[in-house]
Amino acid sequence: MNDKTFEWSFTALSIIAVLWMIVGSIFTVLGILWSIILGLVVWIVGGGALLYFWGKDYISRM
Repeated sequence: MNDKTFEWSFTALSIIAVLWMIVGSIFTVLGILWSIILGLVVWIVGGGALLYFWGKDYISRM
């Protein structure tokens, strides 16, 4: 995964997670607290996975 792919993927993940938290809080689909918690968990786990794969590719380039 090159740097631009990581940058765009992380930006998209951040936007999706924030929108999930906002829309979930407005429409109270799962409840306000659970929407925020689930959004944060997806953001952290997804960001960690992206960072892992980007770092693995980055180290292999050296």
